[in-house]
Amino acid sequence: MKKNDSAISKDVAFGFLPAQKNDRVFGMWDLILIQVGIGVSCFCLLVGGYTGMMVNAKEAIATILFGNALPVLLIVPIVIYFTRYGVDTFIGFRSSLGYLGSSIFYFIFMILTIGYMSVALFMAGQAMVKIASVLSFPTFFTERVTGAPVFAILLFAFAFLVTYKGPLFIRKFNMIGVPAILLVMFGLIVTLFAGQGIDKIFALDPAEPYEEASRSFITALEINIGLGFSWLPYLGQYSRLAKSEKSAFKAGFLSYGIFVNVAAILGALAALVVASLDPTDWMFAIGGTWIGLIGLILLTLGNLTATIFLMYSQAISFKTVFPKKSWILALATTIPTVILLLNSAFYDAFNSFITIISYIMAVFGGIVISDFFFVKKQKVSIHDLYDTTGRYYYWHGINPSAVISFIIGTIAYWSLYNPIMDTTGELFQYITAGIPAYFTAGISYYLSAKYLFSYEVDRASLPSSSKEEGAV
Repeated sequence: MKKNDSAISKDVAFGFLPAQKNDRVFGMWDLILIQVGIGVSCFCLLVGGYTGMMVNAKEAIATILFGNALPVLLIVPIVIYFTRYGVDTFIGFRSSLGYLGSSIFYFIFMILTIGYMSVALFMAGQAMVKIASVLSFPTFFTERVTGAPVFAILLFAFAFLVTYKGPLFIRKFNMIGVPAILLVMFGLIVTLFAGQGIDKIFALDPAEPYEEASRSFITALEINIGLGFSWLPYLGQYSRLAKSEKSAFKAGFLSYGIFVNVAAILGALAALVVASLDPTDWMFAIGGTWIGLIGLILLTLGNLTATIFLMYSQAISFKTVFPKKSWILALATTIPTVILLLNSAFYDAFNSFITIISYIMAVFGGIVISDFFFVKKQKVSIHDLYDTTGRYYYWHGINPSAVISFIIGTIAYWSLYNPIMDTTGELFQYITAGIPAYFTAGISYYLSAKYLFSYEVDRASLPSSSKEEGAV
């Protein structure tokens, strides 16, 4: 067996099987460092950029901190489930969604990941267009409409090759890419505050606000709520390896809910100064030609690293859900990303994408929290999580209560806000859309599981043997 194949097989087995006591190696600060390293990315910068285009600095900081922290606080308790039973996201969610339902959730996660990869790659493609312009490349490579897609697709091919080689090669590349994005952050902070001054930055007005200030504020808030809820599928990846439930909970909230906000706040301030939401515009405008050129190179490396991490995460999760499928087929599920790289349409609609993610993940977040804490009261059978004909089969592998709740949560969200048309209901400016969708889905799930589709697994405590199976 090839070395990379062995490493991939080891990662698949490690992700699929429940983590044992000797696997629980992460304390709170270990988890924070890992999750912040993953979470601080181009997506936070871009969310911050959209925020800074709509509201001033003080409002931007408020919407980012509250908008990201509150949804994370609402979904992060689920890490207790992953830590206690040592299971990954798509195994754990079988207890609330059903075996087939959890597989469907994986495909939603796959769409999310493809969207994130396309954003990272197109941003990197735009950075390379600007680098090509400084280096006097032919016009084809220095125009956004032609050069950015070509560079982005070439970077996708490189990421695909690196990911194909497996985790050992990826970890070596990450030693370059992760410091690169952190250097971008540090460089922007220094040049922003040294060159502009905090008083000047806080006196700036946003470049593209809505006519009503309240609409600008609440829309910026909703975009940040989307970023907060989007962490849901990733919460099980490392919390299952935590030494304690308490450390996993604190680390999840501090990393995804607080510390990653530094990147978003930085993006908002840069957008205010440059009057552009595109991070590739900030480099030259803030740092000048040569500092800007270095910044663009680092930004490209950081985005490429983010793509490789996302690509590997999607492929390894595919192998976890469908263990008999080949590694190349698992990687091939990322190829639709190329379609989104052919032009800038998807990248330019990132604000709509992140709010749609807010709706989907808010609804699922309400369902899984309601199921684990209020319906099943934290009692889950490890045996039935892995026996796909077991008690979590529900109706043809799907939990009807989850379906009903998803529909009701969808109605709640879209009646408040239509992210595609950017139209709102009367209550949107007071309560947003993502948070109400979360509570609507959670409450409707509880009522349905208890009184409408009341399965035995939702009505009775598990046998003592099942409780012991989940003991840590």
